[in-house]
Amino acid sequence: MPSINPQDRKALQKSVAVRTVAFYTIFSGLWIFTSDTILAWFFSDPVQLTQAQTFKGWFFVAVTSILFYLYLNYCHHMQRSNEERFEKEQDKMQQDFHDRFKQLNTLFDSMSAIVYVADLENYELLYVNQFAAEVFGQDWQGLKCYHYLQEGIGQQCDFCTNSQLIENGESGDPITWEFLNTKTKRWYECFDKAIRWTDGRLVRLEIALDVTERKDLERIKENLLSSMSHEMRTPLTAISGFAELLINETEIPEAQRRHIEIIHREAEKLNELINKFLDIRRLKIDRTRIDYESLKIYGRLKKAQESCRDCKEHHKIQIECQADLQVHGHRRELTQVIVLLLENACRYSPEGGKISLIAQTAAQNISIRVIDQGIGIPQHELEAIFDPFHMLDTGNHRSTSGVGLGLYVTKEIVTLHGGQIQVESVPGQGSTFTILLPRQVNNENSVNQNSLDTS
Repeated sequence: MPSINPQDRKALQKSVAVRTVAFYTIFSGLWIFTSDTILAWFFSDPVQLTQAQTFKGWFFVAVTSILFYLYLNYCHHMQRSNEERFEKEQDKMQQDFHDRFKQLNTLFDSMSAIVYVADLENYELLYVNQFAAEVFGQDWQGLKCYHYLQEGIGQQCDFCTNSQLIENGESGDPITWEFLNTKTKRWYECFDKAIRWTDGRLVRLEIALDVTERKDLERIKENLLSSMSHEMRTPLTAISGFAELLINETEIPEAQRRHIEIIHREAEKLNELINKFLDIRRLKIDRTRIDYESLKIYGRLKKAQESCRDCKEHHKIQIECQADLQVHGHRRELTQVIVLLLENACRYSPEGGKISLIAQTAAQNISIRVIDQGIGIPQHELEAIFDPFHMLDTGNHRSTSGVGLGLYVTKEIVTLHGGQIQVESVPGQGSTFTILLPRQVNNENSVNQNSLDTS
């Protein structure tokens, strides 16, 4: 049976001592005061008074001894009862902890994932689930995590996340990352979190899921899309070019000319779709950004406005931008972002209306807003619209075309520029897409849409 906590024992002893002293002080004071007063009433002779006081003293000793014995016996009984209660509670807590640990151990052993716990300072393994033991071996006690899980690594791994798990001496936010294991040669998606171990110290818990098949499928998909996109561009270029030549032929009847225009228009749409696939692959593979330059934002807005020829027929695009407002970025990519947002605004504003392009400077960044008066976006879809191939459901049928890649490409480009993209929307009233880019130049002068700055 576990012993009582020393602090609890000390508190009990102190409580008993205080109560004993208080009881003795009160009882003695009352005895001396009352007994002397009563004896003075009955005995006037000094000799008789002295004998009576002597007898009173011995009587006091006998009575207090009996009372002390009874009281200490009572205190001892209460202390023992408290100790037994504390011990039972401690036993119950340890049993509950053991049961919970056993349940978690059963849960982790049933998972088809690698689960282990390692010390944050010396990297010693403290726990390994059955699945990990089957993959890396049953003999893990006393080993370092990098010795057990990796191949040919004799010290802390370069990709170790320990330093990122602690914030101000406490457990920080969890970290999710992927890596190729050097021993199994398989890809794992890891979830790392600093937790309190049974002895109170902070340790690293890692749950690693094997995602090798997913990575292989992603690679196959990227290669397939890349090959198909490149192979399809050649015939599409020919179709589009010959269709454009036929449109300009004066001898072709009007009915056939309309058919050729449809062929040309649809070929251009398919070519744009292929370009989006290629843009996604390029943005995923090439993360280095060496071709950035200082760009005047108004020039990018004006260029995007001119590129959206189809929008001008039904929508009025208004630009509001501060003069000489600049950003450090890629000329073509930033223009592409604004064009994609404008096309999205036009697509989901079927009744026309004004579309505003507003660029402003703030303390930490530059904001570019695209505001439309369209159908809006339901609240439950605001997070998903930036996912690849996500299409906004406008009802029983879709009146808009596309495959849901525009906003995904937009977010990728903005992220590569160190910025963020946000959206606010009210169904039936329109949407506002806001791009936040790192600030470069601050100038409070503003220009209107007729400004001559078109760089």
